[in-house]
Amino acid sequence: MSDAAPASTPAPTPSASSPSESATASNPAPEDAPSDPRRPLGNLALSLSGGGYRAAAYHLGSMQLMDRVGLLPGVVGLSTVSGGTICGMAWVVSLIEGKPFNEFYDEFSSYLLGNNVIAEALEGLTSERGHASHPWASLIGAASDVYARPNLFGDRRFGDVLGAKGLQLEEAIFNSTEFHTGLDFRFRRSDRPRTLLGNRNYPLPRAVAQHVRLADIVAASSCFPGGFEPLVFPQQFHWPAQYPLDAALEELGPGFAAGLPLMDGGIYDNQGVESLLLAFDDSTATTLVISDVSARNTEMYTTPANPTRRGWLTLNGVFWTGRLLFVLALAAALVLAGHGWRTAREGAWVAEDYLLYLVPGLLAAGVAGGLWWVHRRLREVNELLKESVEVEAWASLKKLTAPEFTQMLVLRVKSLLALTSSIFMARVRRLVFGRVFEDRDFEGRRVSNLIYSMARNQPALFENHPWLRPGPELVTLAQTAERMPTTLWFTDPSQFTTQSLAGQATCCFVLLRHLVEDRKGQYEAPDAPLHGLYTRLRAEWDAFNGAAAVAEAAPATAPAGPSGPSIWGAR
Repeated sequence: MSDAAPASTPAPTPSASSPSESATASNPAPEDAPSDPRRPLGNLALSLSGGGYRAAAYHLGSMQLMDRVGLLPGVVGLSTVSGGTICGMAWVVSLIEGKPFNEFYDEFSSYLLGNNVIAEALEGLTSERGHASHPWASLIGAASDVYARPNLFGDRRFGDVLGAKGLQLEEAIFNSTEFHTGLDFRFRRSDRPRTLLGNRNYPLPRAVAQHVRLADIVAASSCFPGGFEPLVFPQQFHWPAQYPLDAALEELGPGFAAGLPLMDGGIYDNQGVESLLLAFDDSTATTLVISDVSARNTEMYTTPANPTRRGWLTLNGVFWTGRLLFVLALAAALVLAGHGWRTAREGAWVAEDYLLYLVPGLLAAGVAGGLWWVHRRLREVNELLKESVEVEAWASLKKLTAPEFTQMLVLRVKSLLALTSSIFMARVRRLVFGRVFEDRDFEGRRVSNLIYSMARNQPALFENHPWLRPGPELVTLAQTAERMPTTLWFTDPSQFTTQSLAGQATCCFVLLRHLVEDRKGQYEAPDAPLHGLYTRLRAEWDAFNGAAAVAEAAPATAPAGPSGPSIWGAR
C-alpha cells in the first residue's frame, strides 16, 4: 500500500507493523492502467485538506506536479475543506474559464502572496453591509466579501459550477459543517442529477444552490472555530437582486427559517475524504489521492508552570474591595454633583469648573455604575451555577486567591482549545483514515500525500528502493512546511515557496511510492502501461533529490529516467 496512514493512525491489519508493509502481501495489485495517455493512472479522486494558506499553497504545488507529469487531466473527483476549498474552488473556476494550469498557478499564487484575508476582513468588518445580508457585524461575513473581490471569485454563483459544460470533474464537493445536527453540509456538483446537496437533515434545493455566491461557500468551508463565528445560511449569504433572501427562504422551507449555522468543514472531516468515499462508492476504477497538511502533534497540550506563590488577595478580598470602590465612587459622584450644583446656582460657574466638577463627577459615576453592572452579572452567573449543578459556588471560590483563580481559567481555556482544535480533529482523522484503509474498493488505489511524508523513516521502502530516500534538503523542507501555523496570510514570500515546493516534491515522492509498491509489473519495462509516467516522475525526483546521488544509489536494473535541472538551482 503506497499511501501509508498518518503516524497516529493504527494500521488496519493488526499483525502488520505499518500499512505500507502489509499491503503488498495482502492486497492484490490494481488491474493494468488504462491505455489513455491523458489518464495514465485512470480516474483520480482528489481530496484537499484544510489548513489555511499552508494548505492552499501545498495543494497548489501538488497539483502543479500532477499537471507536469500528466495526471491532473485524470482528476474526475474533487472534495475540499477549508484552505483546500480556497484552492479547489479557484481551480474549478479556472477550468470553467478554460485556463491552462500554469496560468491558474500564476494567478492564484499571486493572490495568496498579496492578500491577508484577516487584515482585509477586519478593515471591512464595520463597513456598510448591504446585499440584503444579515445586519450583524460578522468577521466571517467580511472575509467572504474579501473572497468576492474581482481578484478571486468576484460575484460568481454556484450555478456556474452546477451548469458547467464539458467539465472534467464528475464530482466537485465543497464541505462545511452545520451546527444543528453536526453533519457535513455539502455544496456539490455531480454528473448524477439526483445527487443530494446539503445533507439528509437539511437538503439544499438546486434552485437555491445555483444562486449561492462562491465566495460564501468558501467562507463557510473555511470558517474555523475560535477565529470566526458561524456563517448563517441563508440569512448571512449574499443573494442577487433577481433572487433575494425571501425567495431563498420560501424555497428552502421552515427548516431554514431560523438559519442554519455553518462552520469549517474540517470539524467533521478535515481531509474531505468521506465525501469521496460516498461519491465513488463501489468504484474499482478510481484512485484516491489524499492531499493532507495535518501536522504531527507530539504535544497537543502542555500544562503551564505552577506559580511558586499563591498570593494573598482572595476573591472575597476582591469582592469587598470592589464594594468599597463602589461606595467611594458613588460618594465622590454625589459630592461633586452637590458642589457643582451649588456653584452653578450661585452664578460662580466658570469654564474651569467643567474639569473641576463635571468631568470627575461623570468618571466617578461611571466607575460606580460599572462596578454595579459587574456585580449583577456575577450574581447571575452564580445563580446559573446553582440551578445547573446545585452548588453554591461562591462559598468555595471566594477563598481562592486571584492568581489561583486566574490559573484555573487559563487551564480550562487552553485545554478546551486543545480539545477542539487538536484532539477531536486527530480522532476524526484516525476514524476517516480507518475507513479509507478498510474500504476494499480502494485497495491498491490509495495515495496519501501527507505533508510530512518525506520526513518519515520508512526502512522497508528505502531498503528496496534506496534511490527513493529523500535527501537532507527534502527532509528539512518537509519539516519546515509542517511547522507553518494555520493562518490566512503569509508573512513572508518564502512561506509560500516552501509550501509549494513541499507540495511538488512530496506529491512526486508518494506517487513513485505508489508505483513501486502497488503497481508492480506495470511500470518497469519500456512497453509497460505506466513506464512513461514512471519515467517522468523519476526525472522530477532526480531534480528534487539530486540527480548524482540518485544515479549512485539506484539499482542497475531500474530505469533511471531522463535527467533534468534541479529546481533548487545551482548547488
